Amino acid sequence: MFSNSTKYAIRAIVHMMKTKDQKKHTVVDMARTLDIPQPFLSKVLQQLARSGIISSSKGRGGGFYLTKENMQRPLIDVVICIEGYNVFNNCILGLAECSDHNPCILHKHFKVFKHSIEASICDISVADMFKVKN
Repeated sequence: MFSNSTKYAIRAIVHMMKTKDQKKHTVVDMARTLDIPQPFLSKVLQQLARSGIISSSKGRGGGFYLTKENMQRPLIDVVICIEGYNVFNNCILGLAECSDHNPCILHKHFKVFKHSIEASICDISVADMFKVKN
């Protein structure tokens, strides 16, 4: 349901939570540890930082990190940042025209599932995600 970009974003955030004793994380180290292409991860992390979901600092000793405020953000913010606002309204088959009035063959089966996922990730913060992981 989610793109690789979203999966990589969530994996990177979980990694930052796991290693929170390390104050700042470089793209090079995270890409190597998570086995994600560095240019791809760099774009994802920059997008998250521009949206205020994670924090960053430039220059020597810089990198990406999580503040207490970042950790309170709901997981849905990560998904919307990467996927866009229509992620839960898009057709599961990728059809341009799919709605209650013009449904695809799977529309009614996945509608409830998509709304359930959306509701669940609205209630999970970044910090909660780490608690569930462990």
